[in-house]
Formats: sequence, C-alpha cells, structure tokens
Amino acid sequence: MTRRPLLAATVLGLLLAAACGGDEGSEDAAPTAAPTSGVTASTAPPDFEGDPDSEFCRRSREAADEPVLDPFEAGIEPREVELRFRALAQRFAGFAEIAPDPLADDLTLLDQAFRDLAVLLDDADYDFARLAEAGADISVFDDPALAEVADRLTAYQDQVCEP
Repeated sequence: MTRRPLLAATVLGLLLAAACGGDEGSEDAAPTAAPTSGVTASTAPPDFEGDPDSEFCRRSREAADEPVLDPFEAGIEPREVELRFRALAQRFAGFAEIAPDPLADDLTLLDQAFRDLAVLLDDADYDFARLAEAGADISVFDDPALAEVADRLTAYQDQVCEP
C-alpha cells in the first residue's frame, strides 16, 4: 500500500488535468515528475495551436466547473471509492475520442491507464488493502510518460482552451 499515494497523485492528477483544465492538473501533476524518473522541470511541452471552441476545449471548461470527489482519499470505505471512481470515469469518458490531433496519443495512453486502473480496482472490490495484498502491478502509473501527458494536457489547455 506504500504505492497508493503515488498512484493517487498520478492518476487523479492526470485525470484532473484532462478533465478539469490546466490549473488544477499542473499542481497535481508536478509532484509526480520528480519521483518517477527523467522528466524534469526543464522538459518544456511544445507550443500548441488549436481551436478554443473545439469540443475538447468546451468539454474541458465545463468539467472544470464541476466538483470532483477524490476516489483516493484516505480513510473512505471501498463502496465510496467505487462511487467516486465511477463518477470520475463517467466524467472522463470520451475525452480520447474528441482529442485534438496533437493530444491524440496522449489521451489514448491516459485512457488505457485509466482502464487498467478500473480493472485493478474492480478486481479488488475497490478496497486498497485488498489491492495491496494481491500485489497488483501498478507500475504503469510510475511511467514518466504519464507525467509528460499531464504536462502536455496542461499546456494545451493553457495555450489553446484558456489562453
């Protein structure tokens, strides 16, 4: 269970970056970059151009106005974890399909990581103790590529969706 905080910070930070807009995602994603590996503060995301009125930007702005209950909050019961995670999944659903071209690969990677996490949580009945006891492999969430995804999503939202 020692990996739970990293898992929570990475996944929730990435999901919030994709679903809630740049400001929150950048705060949540930053702590994951240092412990995971070679992604450094000097790794600058590219300059993006795009349509601020696109479905992706519109949906990102709408999601930013909706409250999020953290499914990884310490001390909540597995049933509450499940309810919160399913609500977050519903909120995130479809972002990969509407991704602008420069973010298509990023959102596909994030979507797959999210699906993998959903399977792991479901198999453990949304109980983090059971997840740890089962020795579930969550190493995918330590991948520096996911931190880069968060940085790129944040940059796109800052540069295109909310310039």
